[in-house]
Amino acid sequence: MPAVPPPRRRVEFLLVPFVAAVCMAFIIGAIVMDKDTGGCPPASWHNHVALTLAGNQATAARVDAVTACAGAKCVPLTPTFAKNAPGGAALLARQPNGSWLLNVGTQPSSSMTFRAFDAAGNVLGQQSATLNWTRVGGNEKCGGPMGALKVALSLP
Repeated sequence: MPAVPPPRRRVEFLLVPFVAAVCMAFIIGAIVMDKDTGGCPPASWHNHVALTLAGNQATAARVDAVTACAGAKCVPLTPTFAKNAPGGAALLARQPNGSWLLNVGTQPSSSMTFRAFDAAGNVLGQQSATLNWTRVGGNEKCGGPMGALKVALSLP
């Protein structure tokens, strides 16, 4: 007498609920383990570049304004822009020690071109610099403050 194979119904009653239970366990585990807290908080930090003037000190003494450009976007647009714009002095401000402090916001550029001008608007020096930012706070997803960088603009 040939052996009777188990009815298909028995396999379905055992295998399907078992597979469903395993899948639900993975789904519930993924939901519980998800540590994503949702959106990022608004940025409350500013990254800075400190620009010092190096080289000929007589030329450095004549510097009246400095611009910083990332591609076609310059701060300030012209040497007189910072003096005439409301709050413009905060964009690129001369410090008591003779350096210039640039607020680059929360998304800093990886390279910038700096130009120094005299009172008549003549270019006294120009230099491009690659900026290697290092995160000092926050996280990769939401960003965070970067360490302040120092750049020296060499004047002829």
